[in-house]
Amino acid sequence: MKFALPILALLSLSLPLQAVKNRGVWFWRDTGNPYGAAAIVGNTTTENTTITFLTANGVKHVYGSYEARPVSEPAVISTWNTKLHTAGIQSQFLMSENTWIFPANRPALLALITQRLINFNNTPGRTAVQKFDGLHLDIEPQGLPDWTTATPAQKRSYLTDLKDTYTAVRAHLTAAGMASFPIHADLPVWFDNLITDGGSVGWLDATDRDTWFADIATTLTGISLMPFDRLTFSSINHGVTWESANITGAVVRCGIEADIGTGKTWPTVPNFKAMIETLETAYTPAGAVDIQSYRKWREALATQPLIGVSVAFKLASPASGGEIIFTSEAGWTYVISHSSDLCSWAELQRLKPTPLETIQIPITTSEPRGFWKVEKFQDLPF
Repeated sequence: MKFALPILALLSLSLPLQAVKNRGVWFWRDTGNPYGAAAIVGNTTTENTTITFLTANGVKHVYGSYEARPVSEPAVISTWNTKLHTAGIQSQFLMSENTWIFPANRPALLALITQRLINFNNTPGRTAVQKFDGLHLDIEPQGLPDWTTATPAQKRSYLTDLKDTYTAVRAHLTAAGMASFPIHADLPVWFDNLITDGGSVGWLDATDRDTWFADIATTLTGISLMPFDRLTFSSINHGVTWESANITGAVVRCGIEADIGTGKTWPTVPNFKAMIETLETAYTPAGAVDIQSYRKWREALATQPLIGVSVAFKLASPASGGEIIFTSEAGWTYVISHSSDLCSWAELQRLKPTPLETIQIPITTSEPRGFWKVEKFQDLPF
């Protein structure tokens, strides 16, 4: 009996992780992309597929960009939040616009928070599982057009604006009766660097820097650090060590970008997986790693090549039927397929058994006769 290499890929969903994780993921709107919130939320099939993926991969926090949909489609967002909560996943409302740091633009930000978050959560009859669990702010002054040409003093001024924006948002929520409502924010890992250490922000001194971080930690519930351009654990660790040690008023999480493929940050999915697991081991709270983003993550997995290895098996074949018998190994998924012509193969069964288990698969060996093959695929990292 001859065994061919596979021509069919495994399911696009990956296999469950073996350990409990505490991952977060940025779930951007990404209009026009099948892995964007715009396409997924509101479609029962894609919602359920996404929930399955998130659950299987240890995601406990979703930072969702839904723009005006809590106002225009409140039932859709309520249903989505309910599905997340039922799966044990926290739902944060993600808002992103760098110019919100400027005092003139804060009223617009606060108005949107009222319309899309406060009013949504406080709608009469809205149950706890339908509500958002927090507000997630992605406001990055370093993304402003003139950041690269700004002086160190101007950059320091921008960070004052950012801190004041956080303070204004906290005061706004407090005025709405939501004083303890969680606020999370994204920060680069190099804001803490002093000029004398090669930094670009014009801190007056270490005390000036420390006071800024202490102030935002009293306003924010959590901070997601973004060492996205760093290729090694040592460089990531160098970037987040100061914040992890010195920010005590807010939970500090470490981000990683799903920039996977030839010429990218992580050459392969296993490289990406290895770094995530290294970060999850290194930092507390355990597993507090955020992934940027859901779209990039899913796209990377969908493009990974899968190579099957033929498995030796016994074929017991009495006149009316028989069994395929083989012994499983750790770290593999097994696919049993059938063909009548050795060209077109149909998958019969897929298994992820325990190691060193004797597998017995009943088959029909009566007419019309054909061919069977067993292949093993090394488990996907997620």
